[in-house]
Amino acid sequence: MDSKSHKIDYNFKRRVLEHLKGHGFNCIVQPKSLFPDILAWRPFSNSAGEFMALNVQENLAGKIKQKILLPFYVSFIECNTSKHLGKKKREAAKLLLEEGRCNAFLIAHKKDKKLLFHEIILDEKEIIITKPLDKITPSYIQ
Repeated sequence: MDSKSHKIDYNFKRRVLEHLKGHGFNCIVQPKSLFPDILAWRPFSNSAGEFMALNVQENLAGKIKQKILLPFYVSFIECNTSKHLGKKKREAAKLLLEEGRCNAFLIAHKKDKKLLFHEIILDEKEIIITKPLDKITPSYIQ
């Protein structure tokens, strides 16, 4: 890969990262050889932007302790030149979704300088790539 195409790839990933961080996500960019490119997470929140918490009780040796847990929305993002993934990456995404490692698997790409996200969903073990998403939330919330 020449330095120009590497620079374009880096700038695109940086743009995706800025977009995700602007929507409240914490992000990790994986080394170039790993799939997917970005791991992103944020706590679930309601429509007012308040974080949703789970109050749980834990019983240790007869003592009850109160704990508050924050459920997280975890998304894996693959940055690509188009919304299509090769066969190996499609199968890897399918496996990650089947194993429940993330709430959503997104493909980020640009079209006419516009940043677009498509979600990969499983329908009876078949992979479906959605139309561009209006917002970055998993399909079961929309």
